[in-house]
Amino acid sequence: MPLLTRATALARLSTLVAGLALAATLVLLGRPLIDPPLVRGLGALPACRYDDILTTPRGYDDWRITQVDTILRVSKAYVPPGLVKVSSLGVPGSGQVRGVMADDLKAMSDAAAAADAAIGVHSAYRSYATQQAVFAKWIDRYGYNEALKVSARPGHSEHQLGLGIDFRSDPPLATLSGSWGATAAGTWMRRHAWEYGFLMSYPKGKFALTCYSYEPWHFRYVGRDLAATIHASGLTTREYLWANFTTTVVPPPTKKPLTTPRPTHTAGPVATVAPARTHAPAPTTAPAPTTASTTPPPVPESGPPSALPSLPTLRPTPIASAGPTTPTAQIEPSMLAGAGLALGTIVLGSAWLVARRGRSGVGL
Repeated sequence: MPLLTRATALARLSTLVAGLALAATLVLLGRPLIDPPLVRGLGALPACRYDDILTTPRGYDDWRITQVDTILRVSKAYVPPGLVKVSSLGVPGSGQVRGVMADDLKAMSDAAAAADAAIGVHSAYRSYATQQAVFAKWIDRYGYNEALKVSARPGHSEHQLGLGIDFRSDPPLATLSGSWGATAAGTWMRRHAWEYGFLMSYPKGKFALTCYSYEPWHFRYVGRDLAATIHASGLTTREYLWANFTTTVVPPPTKKPLTTPRPTHTAGPVATVAPARTHAPAPTTAPAPTTASTTPPPVPESGPPSALPSLPTLRPTPIASAGPTTPTAQIEPSMLAGAGLALGTIVLGSAWLVARRGRSGVGL
């Protein structure tokens, strides 16, 4: 290709690139540069409220650090893998739990029995549908607003993770109530459960932090290492996970109604536990365990659980973020416009030099 023709072609191409750069700058300036700032859950514990935000992380291998509460949930299709029957572990009680806790649950049960504080499993894994029926039962008993304080909405329960367990004494008492915490089994669990990887999810006097009434029987398994760390921190499980692992982007509270509909009562036996409240009576009969028809069949593990994540230092302040995991820096429009104009000037200058050299017969 002759030098003049080649230079002319390159000059035209450079001019086109410069025009596109300027056009992109103008387009960007014509719309918001970033979404409205949101508050990331990481580092700041939100005040109690009721929402329906999909939690992150929520992978099956993230079982130690997956957070569900009155704000965060898992999907309706979440069924934990590796469910095993409690009876197959030689532990009193019924239901299913995730296999990752099998050895520690057995060891804790044996230790409690040796201390004359024998425990059993009252209610373990619950599917989304089962939790929906449980929640509906509490609505029937106390009304929707009061039910929110003593029962999780479907998708928001630690039982659906296969990690939450309502324990009982063995042999079982007629009912469970707040006074169970003072029994031999309840006292032993409060003092020693963390040594086996179990933490009380809703301690006494912590409603403002956990958003649920005191339940001395409800424990969540996180593994021995993380349980020891959380126990030493003096924080509730919810506080610690929000401060260190939960990366869900949570928008500011709105007055919009919840997307989860109020479920209607579903016939059939469901596993329930009486709420620990002095102004409400405890159930008069022991609830029946979850039936097989509401529990999905065991799902085999796809592989060994991931290694325990490192435990970073607590961060007490929220982090502004425009995305679910990585904070996005805000860019001033004037800065972007200046960068675009500078880029356009450089490209146009280069095109002019290319054309000039082509006309003088100098090659590139």
